[in-house]
Amino acid sequence: MSRAARIRKFILPSFLAGAALLASAAEIKFDFGQFPAGRIPPGFASLVSGPGRPGAWKVMDVAVPPALAPLLTNLPNAMVATAKLTVLAASSPDASPGHCPILLFTNEIFANFILTTRFKIVSGATAPEAGIAFRLQDVSNYYVLRASTRGNLLWYRVVGGTRYDTQGIGVQVPIPQDGWQDLRLECAGNSIRGFLNGKLMIPPVRAGDPTNDVAINDSTFAAGKTGFWIAGDTVAYFADTRIEYTARVPLIQTIIADVMKKNSRLLGLKVYALKNSPVPVVVADGKDDDLGSPGGKPEADVIANGRIFYLKQTSSVEVTQPLRDRNGEVFAALKTTMTTFRGETTDTAVARATQIKKAVESGLATLQDINE
Repeated sequence: MSRAARIRKFILPSFLAGAALLASAAEIKFDFGQFPAGRIPPGFASLVSGPGRPGAWKVMDVAVPPALAPLLTNLPNAMVATAKLTVLAASSPDASPGHCPILLFTNEIFANFILTTRFKIVSGATAPEAGIAFRLQDVSNYYVLRASTRGNLLWYRVVGGTRYDTQGIGVQVPIPQDGWQDLRLECAGNSIRGFLNGKLMIPPVRAGDPTNDVAINDSTFAAGKTGFWIAGDTVAYFADTRIEYTARVPLIQTIIADVMKKNSRLLGLKVYALKNSPVPVVVADGKDDDLGSPGGKPEADVIANGRIFYLKQTSSVEVTQPLRDRNGEVFAALKTTMTTFRGETTDTAVARATQIKKAVESGLATLQDINE
């Protein structure tokens, strides 16, 4: 890994994600029917925890059981039995112990959230298990809530690559193979709760006991990314996934918004970065309209090679420049859209955009000092 890549790897979390302000409630719904069949949905990355290669993840259509069809289709009752549901399908041929494929959602970090999903374990010769990896730092450090057709639901930690499943908290409960189940995961501060088919299971409670204040208390991971998880050679389907969460506003977004307010000629200001994705995405937007949207070849080239791109429109001009840290390494691309004037040259536009870039980098330098 090059020095620039190492710097991007460690600076991006602190500049663009790690330091954040709490914002209002937000929601993400994963409608897999909107994505091309046979592929991994955009915004996700296929990883593996433990030995072996990442698993195979793809969007596909499956037959819907009549009990689920009224929730998933508008077809007449007579056609319910033949309805189809678009799912996220996971599989892996590797039955090695500790082999756990993960499909990670890379576009957001979650701290306090409620995740709901339907899942079905289709098959698995050695480890028929499926669930959710959450508050993930990397593939060696995360929580997991998983179900097994061997008849249990279990929460545990993976720390430094070691699975602490024997120290986890679980409950014996039937998980039929090839049957759809509802999973709900709640995280609030150090409190973690897991529900199966509408019933609190993690931590287990005795029948008749109050459940409002019952939760696992663990402070190993305060926030992190979330993804779908399977073990060994499991084949599983996931559908109807939703995450309600307290949005976290990266401080880079606050800096961009502040610079926009102070410069009346600015029409737009966006920061693009590689957030575990093959193409740059918008991680800060002065208008707050396009967060998460993919960039193109110009933004990728700016980040990779430090070039400057210039585009003249009828009444505006765009200049895309590299954002650099105090060591001079590029870690993001800044696109500045400004009103133009008659006779403006490329050099003049770049000079104006450079002043904006310096204001942004000045704010980031302060943020870097805070995070050291």
